[in-house]
Amino acid sequence: MSYWIDSHCHINEERYKKDFDNFLSIAKQNNVLRNNVICLNKEEYLYTLQKQQQYPFLDISFGYFPEDADHVTDEDLQYLESVVDSLVAVGEIGLDYHWDDTKKDVQKQLFIKQLEIAKRHNKPVIIHSRDAAKDTYDILKEYAGDKVLMHCFSESNEMMKQYLKLGYYISFSGVVTFNNATEPKKNAKEVPLDKMMIETDCPYLTPVPFRGQMNQTAYVRYVGEHIAQLKDMDPQQLMEQLMENYRRFFDEKD
Repeated sequence: MSYWIDSHCHINEERYKKDFDNFLSIAKQNNVLRNNVICLNKEEYLYTLQKQQQYPFLDISFGYFPEDADHVTDEDLQYLESVVDSLVAVGEIGLDYHWDDTKKDVQKQLFIKQLEIAKRHNKPVIIHSRDAAKDTYDILKEYAGDKVLMHCFSESNEMMKQYLKLGYYISFSGVVTFNNATEPKKNAKEVPLDKMMIETDCPYLTPVPFRGQMNQTAYVRYVGEHIAQLKDMDPQQLMEQLMENYRRFFDEKD
């Protein structure tokens, strides 16, 4: 059976909780049958763990977001390491200089510490990088293991090629469907099929034709269908390749 996978979503946010079951029902109607739910703190992790008991197709990733670096304590990092075996990946982690680039050192330290946790436990990492391309690349090259997924990739084509040389995976969000998204479309066309994933990053980055509305995990289908069109291939073929990529990246056995 083939289906779409949302490799990165935030359906544990407050705005989804009241109608959580319905959002997953809509996803099922759109043949989205696997979700990697990203947790940015202990509360989101515990909530998602509870939901996973009801919905076993929910995978869990957990990491502390770079903009929260000021507030992450050693105890927080110890907690992450204590639950890491229940995760499919550590993330999203990384660097974000978009709003405030004065705390670069604090972000870098947190980033490195979480990469080290992932490496100790042989876990893949999911990377957030915004306006911090060089520092992200330099740190990953020095501290990351082999399994690295560049989440919501929107950097240059040349940067994508550098990450591909390191064996990393590239994930595309709804941004690739935007009319003015020249670079993401070029990257989606050129990325090797076996190094690609797709995501919603919901509630953000809603794809066409729903742009301007709140995103939801069901809409990853539209990201996949758009990329299939860009690559001039059958959506079913792309869907099956993405399933294989997801299994390979997260070390699934079946």
